[in-house]
Amino acid sequence: MSAETHGRFEDIERSTASPFHYAFHHDVPDEFVRLPEPTASDGWRQAMTELLPGADSAAQDAASDGLRRQLPLLSARENVLLTAMCIGTEEVDGGERLSMGLLAVTVRPSGHSPAQRLFTAEGIYQATAKKFFSDVAEDRLEEISFPLGEGLQGPQDMVLATKLPCGPGVMSTSLRTLRLPALEAGITVPPLPVAALQLIVPAPHSYCVYVTISTPSVFLLDSYSARMAHIGRSLKFGEPPADVELTNH
Repeated sequence: MSAETHGRFEDIERSTASPFHYAFHHDVPDEFVRLPEPTASDGWRQAMTELLPGADSAAQDAASDGLRRQLPLLSARENVLLTAMCIGTEEVDGGERLSMGLLAVTVRPSGHSPAQRLFTAEGIYQATAKKFFSDVAEDRLEEISFPLGEGLQGPQDMVLATKLPCGPGVMSTSLRTLRLPALEAGITVPPLPVAALQLIVPAPHSYCVYVTISTPSVFLLDSYSARMAHIGRSLKFGEPPADVELTNH
């Protein structure tokens, strides 16, 4: 697996029967394998074969069972359009280290108009900064600036207001410790350090796209940030049906 990103085109559209309506497409890095829903009966064997090509069927089945139990805990299932995973190795300081990440793409209604995209992104930025830094002393915060974004960096978190080809967005990175429930009674699961990267992009209409990558490979944060940036740069919004009012109803 390499930090260089090449991807495949994902075109996502919703029917007019949905509570709210959206149309967009984006590029997903090739190393991510799309996962079925946890309750789906088909698709899991193929996904495990792609993710664990060297494992036997028993190991693939065990991995599938474990992932299907934990997936609802790792990614909220409401309005999920895509869940994908990558497993491989990457070079770190001259050695090979495990690289594993979970990608989720969701949409949420927001009610903003096309003229309010920048205002909506600013509100998301301010809310994220408040969530991350309300208890952090100002002298522990650092202003960061890039050609296409500005934001704040704290001891464990970062939030960045960014300019994408499709419009304004907000990217954040958070380092946390996750404790999963035991897979078997009496067996304690140790705390797991996890990096969560999220990109939120207000659409031209009344919804936002959320792209989230969670990875326990915190030493590969730069690689996963590059994958997130790749998805963000490829994001394009389509037009909904002309007779549909884009509101949450």
